Amino acid sequence: MTDFDPLWVPLLTHYDSSDQQGLDHARTSKHIKSISANVRQYLIAGTTGDGWEMSDLLLRDWITFVQSANTLTPQHRLLFGAFATTTEKVIERAKSIESQIASKPIIASYAGITICPPVNPNATQDMVFEHFRRIIAATTSQLAIYQLPQIVGCEIEPQTFIKILESSSRVSMFKDTSGADRVARSGLEVGSTLMLRGAEGNYSKELKPNGTYDGWLLSTANVFSPELRYIAENACGDKTEKATACSQNLSNLVEKLFQISEGLPE
Repeated sequence: MTDFDPLWVPLLTHYDSSDQQGLDHARTSKHIKSISANVRQYLIAGTTGDGWEMSDLLLRDWITFVQSANTLTPQHRLLFGAFATTTEKVIERAKSIESQIASKPIIASYAGITICPPVNPNATQDMVFEHFRRIIAATTSQLAIYQLPQIVGCEIEPQTFIKILESSSRVSMFKDTSGADRVARSGLEVGSTLMLRGAEGNYSKELKPNGTYDGWLLSTANVFSPELRYIAENACGDKTEKATACSQNLSNLVEKLFQISEGLPE
C-alpha cells in the first residue's frame, strides 16, 4: 500500500448472543482478518454498521475491542461514527468516543469521528452550518463529514461545505453517498480535505484521475475487497481496461444484490 489509500470500509457489526446484544469479539476479529489483506481503513458504527441504532453500551464495547484486538495493527486506520437524531446527542456521543479513547489509546491509527448533517428534512443551510459549528466547537478530533440525505432528509450545499471548511482545519474527509455528487462536482476548492464516494457503482469512473473522488468508503468492501483493491490499483495504467471491466461487472452485481435485498426486513 502507498501512504495514501483510497479504500475504506464501514465494518459490519457482529452481535453476540447475550441479552445485551454486545459485540461478538471473536467473529469481529475473524471478519477483520479476512479483509485486511485488501482493506485496512475502517469506519466503526457507520450506517452499514448499525450506527444509527447502536446503543452507547455497544459503542463502548466496540472501542474496548479496538483497544485490545490483536487483529489490528498501527497500519490500520479507524473512524468512529457519532450518529444521533439531535445535535446535542451527536456531541454527547462524540465526546464519549474521545473520552474513552483518551483513557486507553487504540492499537490502530485513530482517524477521527464521522458526523452527518442534522436529521431534519426542513433544515436550512444556516441550520446545517450551525449544527456542524457546534459539533466542531465541542470536539477535538479530526472529522469526516458524511452526506446522507437518504436518512437525515437534508443535504449540505457546496457553498455551505466550503463555509464549514473555512471554519475549521479539522475536517479531513467528506463522504458523499447521495449519488448526486454535487459537492465533488461543484469545482470548489476543498484544500487537503479528501473526497470519498459512498454511492455504489461506476467505481473506476468516479476515482481520480478519471473522476472527482480521491477514494471510496463502501459497504461492499466487507465482501468484495479483492475486486475493489484491484480496481483502485489499476484505474489508470496498463491494466485500466481490465479494471474498468471489473468495475462494470461489480457495479452490475451489486445493483442486483441491492434489488434482492430491498424485500428483506430491516
